[in-house]
Amino acid sequence: MQTLLQSYKAQSIIFLFIWLVSMVLSAEFVLSVSMIALVLLAVFQLKIDGPKVSLTLRDALRENFKKYWKYKAWLAVSVPFLIVLVSWLWAGDLTYTLERLRIKLPFLVLPFAFASMPALRKREIFTVLYFLLVMMSVISVYVLINFAVNFDAVMADLGRGGHLPTPSNHIRFSLTLALTIIGGMALWVEKFHFKNPSERWFIGGLTLFLFIFIHVLSVRSGVISLYLALFVLGVFYVFIKKKYLPGLGGIVAVLVLPVVAYLAVPSFKIKVDYARWDYLQFVQGIGENYPDSERFTSMQVGLEIAKSNPLLGVGAGDLRQEVRRKYEMDYAGKYNFKMPHNQLISVLAGTGLIGLALFLTGFFFPLFYRKNFRNPLFLALHAVVFMSFFVENTIENNFGVSLFLFFLLIGLNYLSNNAAANGLEDEAVEVPFLKPKKIG
Repeated sequence: MQTLLQSYKAQSIIFLFIWLVSMVLSAEFVLSVSMIALVLLAVFQLKIDGPKVSLTLRDALRENFKKYWKYKAWLAVSVPFLIVLVSWLWAGDLTYTLERLRIKLPFLVLPFAFASMPALRKREIFTVLYFLLVMMSVISVYVLINFAVNFDAVMADLGRGGHLPTPSNHIRFSLTLALTIIGGMALWVEKFHFKNPSERWFIGGLTLFLFIFIHVLSVRSGVISLYLALFVLGVFYVFIKKKYLPGLGGIVAVLVLPVVAYLAVPSFKIKVDYARWDYLQFVQGIGENYPDSERFTSMQVGLEIAKSNPLLGVGAGDLRQEVRRKYEMDYAGKYNFKMPHNQLISVLAGTGLIGLALFLTGFFFPLFYRKNFRNPLFLALHAVVFMSFFVENTIENNFGVSLFLFFLLIGLNYLSNNAAANGLEDEAVEVPFLKPKKIG
């Protein structure tokens, strides 16, 4: 049984690494395969008895389902899928409804897969974060070199509201950067290393590099989400941990560092200046063909639809056609069609105040369930993702869903298997290819 447990854990971690790489590189097919594989691992197992190999339901399937049902945070994760499913009752566009359900299906099936997965311990989770830190650093060096080679052209594009070329969507790439930086800070604080304690300086150097780079990249979603997470962590250390120096230091950093970046990083300055200018165009009603003005207009359209259908919304499946109708009626020839660039407005317009209330409950319930907010990494994840909701339809696409669920579910796997949310124990079952030395 111990061998089977080790095998299941090793297989799960392999697919977690595949998930991470395919997500960052936008390999959607491989990303889907890794998610499906984790679900299949939770349900089925291979039994080898000499020359005989058989595929059977997992022996612990019933026990895993009980574990999933008992820890209520797993159930809350499925809310985004369920509110779309229920809104089907008053939505007429079957095709778009099914598309929304397909994209959000991971919210329904993956919580059980992670609940069934053998407990991930600190060193395994930190190994994943270490891998992410190195991978994002390598990719960021490539992006930076490309920026340097094409400096004038990229700067000119930034002045028109453009962005640095990235391997995946620049907004989601920046959110991944923000989460990677938070993870790197955790590795530094916990003195994580594989072989030599001096690796801490390597980790610190990569984290500092990515912190500087996210300002060079200058995608506001990632930068603002990072600073919100730092602010929340500062408040956490002051009021929860009673560690006033690091907490107040984090809060001061949130106030000072953006000013330093504005003065010191040309790409950051030009993006900030452009954002202010673009917003003024929107206010004056002359923002057509400008990216930020179009985003603000899309949010305005979503709010107008929500105002006409406040309680239940138009149905998540009918939101696209309602937005298109609103554009054709009020903004024809002025602004290009865009779905609301705000997750909360999208939920409100599609499923009304009731749907939004349920969505927010489902989002925050895992954070406050059994005081999970006492785990700073889990708290920072929610801060980054929640901030992204205000400027992006974060979970209306495969990448956003995978980004959120990856970190959320490995966090819940750890928290559900440990009594103390802020005490990381290391009595893990050894995984053959992951044998870092004891942390610290």
